[in-house]
Amino acid sequence: MRRSNRWSHALPDSLDTTRFKPSKDQRQTLHRWNRYVLGIDCIRQAKIRYPQTREDKRRRRNQFDLAESVHDCEYSQRRRPPEPDHRFEVTLERDDFTEEKYALFENYQRNVHKEPSSAVSRGGFRRFLCSSPLHNSVVTQDGVEQRLGSYHQCYRLDGELVAMGVLDLLPQCVSAIYFIYNQEMTPWAFGKIGALREALLAMEGNYRYYYMGYYIHSCPKMRYKRDYKTQDVLDPETFDWDPLDDDFLQRLDTQKYVCLSRERRLRENAADAQLSNQPGSSDGVAHETVNPIQEDISMKDDNEDYDSKKWRSLFGVGMPGIMTVEELLERVDLDNIPVKSGRHMSEAQNYSAWDDGMIDDSSPSLKGVVAELAAAVGPTVANGLIVSV
Repeated sequence: MRRSNRWSHALPDSLDTTRFKPSKDQRQTLHRWNRYVLGIDCIRQAKIRYPQTREDKRRRRNQFDLAESVHDCEYSQRRRPPEPDHRFEVTLERDDFTEEKYALFENYQRNVHKEPSSAVSRGGFRRFLCSSPLHNSVVTQDGVEQRLGSYHQCYRLDGELVAMGVLDLLPQCVSAIYFIYNQEMTPWAFGKIGALREALLAMEGNYRYYYMGYYIHSCPKMRYKRDYKTQDVLDPETFDWDPLDDDFLQRLDTQKYVCLSRERRLRENAADAQLSNQPGSSDGVAHETVNPIQEDISMKDDNEDYDSKKWRSLFGVGMPGIMTVEELLERVDLDNIPVKSGRHMSEAQNYSAWDDGMIDDSSPSLKGVVAELAAAVGPTVANGLIVSV
């Protein structure tokens, strides 16, 4: 995370799609888009041609079906006739560079992000959003076919690419990297449409979790993420997941650094100290009572007691979901992972720097970095990985 004079508390967030309940505003966004794509006449004729049963009508009134609503306007999912006003198609494609995708990126960066034309280039687009080192593959998980790797989810309206989501698909999550859309789609709140569709991809593809990146409370552009409930954020010290609820948001309003595990630990310490101060305590010594909120929970100045250059191996942190060194050596062929440096690509073991490092190095090394990446993505993805350095 980029550091500045003002502390930015970046929290990894995760949406468990089995618990996801779209809000009224999100449901209305989908309904507005569906009405635009289909058209009033198409909707009326479809009701006459394909009448619903009483049970279906009752279910629709009382229960919102995200999959049904998201797929309703897709051309491939419609029963025809009647023909819709617009042909809307969504495809999951390789993350390759095309001029069509670059034109959309350039439009988004200039008109939505207000970047000057000089700051937008084909090379920058390639490096940023194309040709990920993740190797694309297809596996079967619990009877469901899963795509793994990096993909572009492309949205086309009447044959024109109007939006694109850049996604990393991992065995247990859909990770949203970036989302772009043509400025003409702004009135339809296409960012919401994209997020809802990506959450549905996590449901239907058996990935379960939808990662929207970091939640940064002090950044107004990040505030939209808290509208997708109920999300969890990663505890920065214990790596447990805590709900991003109203109580947590209120803490972020007043504290620069929020860590619920630390607050719980400090409250327990304070309670123990008060007990030991009671008359007849076993040691007979008065102990200072700790205020759990006033301890260093608010964090000192950004430049104090924090060494941004200090390196700690991921294997020494004990983060849940990360393979151990033993598991890594048993299940991943690290020596033969392709490493690309400039125009040259070869197996990792062929680089002179490879033998100079260790898997759990306490300072950055080629072997340590590749090992951490493999341990984080898991053996299925790691054994098809290409690392670019």
